[in-house]
Amino acid sequence: MLNHSKKIVLLQIAYYVHLYYKNYLQKGNLEMKKLLVLSLFFVISIGLSYSQENKDSSQYDSGMDQIIVPTQIITSPTDGDTLNTLVNAEGQEASIIYNNGVAWCNEGNYDDAINAFGKALEMNPNIIQAYYGRGTCYIQQKKYNEAINDLKQYIQRKEDNYASYLIGYCYFHISDIPNATYYFQDAIEKGCNKADLFYHLGVINFNKANYDEAINYYTKAIEIDDTHAFSYNDRGSSYRMQEKYDKAISDYKKAIQLNPNMDIFRSNLGSVYRINKDYENALEIYNEILKKYPDNYIVLNNKGATLYEMREYDQAIEALNECLKQKRDYAFAYNNLGLCYYRQKDYTLAIEAFTKAIAINPQYGEAYVSRGTAKEMTRDSDGACSDWEMAKSLGINLDNYVSYCNE
Repeated sequence: MLNHSKKIVLLQIAYYVHLYYKNYLQKGNLEMKKLLVLSLFFVISIGLSYSQENKDSSQYDSGMDQIIVPTQIITSPTDGDTLNTLVNAEGQEASIIYNNGVAWCNEGNYDDAINAFGKALEMNPNIIQAYYGRGTCYIQQKKYNEAINDLKQYIQRKEDNYASYLIGYCYFHISDIPNATYYFQDAIEKGCNKADLFYHLGVINFNKANYDEAINYYTKAIEIDDTHAFSYNDRGSSYRMQEKYDKAISDYKKAIQLNPNMDIFRSNLGSVYRINKDYENALEIYNEILKKYPDNYIVLNNKGATLYEMREYDQAIEALNECLKQKRDYAFAYNNLGLCYYRQKDYTLAIEAFTKAIAINPQYGEAYVSRGTAKEMTRDSDGACSDWEMAKSLGINLDNYVSYCNE
């Protein structure tokens, strides 16, 4: 396939040949014809040598630790065939401008590509591929609403299952889940069989706690592409939520094997080891990550949670304080810090830490439970009962606590 420079040079040459022939060669005298032919030969030679030169230089989640379920970043969701085909209409200016847009889009020059596609549509509204091209450029710029508008214009004129997927992709990224689901399903009904499509449906169902459905979609993505590391990772997280730890560990390990540089996969594996009380393996993984990224606050929090469960409270406090240096508004870490102080019977510091967690997240039910318990240890029964009542209102089952308060 022609590279960007060669496409542009050859397309422009074709256009200029057309103009020269139309405006001069049909009208001029013999000497003028000879001069123009020589000039064109010189321009073509320069154009081809320039093209060749370029070619050669060529995240108990509310409590102890946090499982990360990343949404995959798709860097180039444009693998439909539209942008790989130049419009074959020699001498038509709108087509040449569209083709320049294709080349610029493929090169990553999205602003120029968007301008070219827009100009091509102004000149010839029938070049519907320009809607697709401009839409994909808008996706790369995270201008999802603009992309949706263009891609809808495109599918009104041409049935394209991948374009339907891209519209769903855009709705997903602006958190319009009903519309995202609609267009993902529409893409499937039209025959789209992309791993990323089923992966995103898996994420949607995971976020709704529909873990069986999420697993089914992740598995479908893996069947299509057995190197889809994010699907292994997120299926592992679904198994983890179902307490199927052996399956979770297996999937996390596979994700790490496929993409060793994604430390969130390692962090998730460490968290399952901790939940499964395999603390040594959990710490080994966390320390391995922290050697590379000592300021990773999620891993520092998870390491603190592991040390807490090992009853190494001083070390846990150290890790959690380091976590809070990196992220001062991290409610999980304040709650965990409070638990460590509570175990050391320093109820004043425990209450202080739980209070900070609640200030950051007023809906943090477990932190109200913990602060209430610490207050009870300081004989502040009224304060304890108030916190427990609040936790119950947030959905925490505290019938035994509340009945105690009503005695």
